[in-house]
Amino acid sequence: MKRLFGSMCCLAASTAFAQDDVKQPQLIKKSTFHASVTLGYGGIENPVLDADDVISPILPSLAYYGDSWYFDDFSIGYSLFESEKFYIDLLGRFNDDGFFFELDGVDKLYATGVVRSSSGRPTIPSASPINLTPIERNLSYMAGFSSALNIYDDIWLSAAYVHDITNVHNGYEILFNGYQAFTLFSGIAGIEAGINYKNEELIDYYYTVSPTESKTRLLSYNLESATNYYLKVSYEYPISDNFSVDFKLKHTWLDSDLANSHMINKNGYFSGFTGITYHF
Repeated sequence: MKRLFGSMCCLAASTAFAQDDVKQPQLIKKSTFHASVTLGYGGIENPVLDADDVISPILPSLAYYGDSWYFDDFSIGYSLFESEKFYIDLLGRFNDDGFFFELDGVDKLYATGVVRSSSGRPTIPSASPINLTPIERNLSYMAGFSSALNIYDDIWLSAAYVHDITNVHNGYEILFNGYQAFTLFSGIAGIEAGINYKNEELIDYYYTVSPTESKTRLLSYNLESATNYYLKVSYEYPISDNFSVDFKLKHTWLDSDLANSHMINKNGYFSGFTGITYHF
């Protein structure tokens, strides 16, 4: 039950149409609650070595946008300035890296000596065995500023800076993206492309394996900052006033140095969800 609830939270935070990076104001009607639940199939590929993917048959969503403040699933914000073409917000959101560790038994992986070394083969130290420290990484919540500019019709360019406020790693992220929504076959389609910069403190906390966390002898390496890229598409087709068919798919390309680190075994990962949505 805990894993299912965590999976739903992770999916809601990672695949929500208007939440993942910055809000998309052209889709929002103010001073109303937006509640929905989608039944179908979806999940997130876990790029951590030998970790399980996150799968869920249900995706809930809850949002509210007032005159000055809003929450959208696990994002919260406060409007500092807003016009039809431009806005600046205070923004709070989860860092997504922590979900990879929170929702999987990653602490069990490295005691078996499956950490990848640079040569591709793990080596067992000849010294006396050590007491391994379980691999545990905490979720972090980030807060900062976001802004967006409407450059043409339904095309928006957005930027955000968020910093860890939970004293987990004291790192920060910088996000840039472009987004467009348009009508397609009587439904609403969206396409978004973005860049996500994560600084060295954040990357080091989540993806560096300490000597006491691995049974294998790891060659020395230092992870620096990482720049990931993503492309996201979505489509919502209304069936009635309360029901719609929804499709969301996002692919993230990982920074090459991060993808080749000891803890990661993929160059990128998919996340998404498709199903029937009931709108309350």
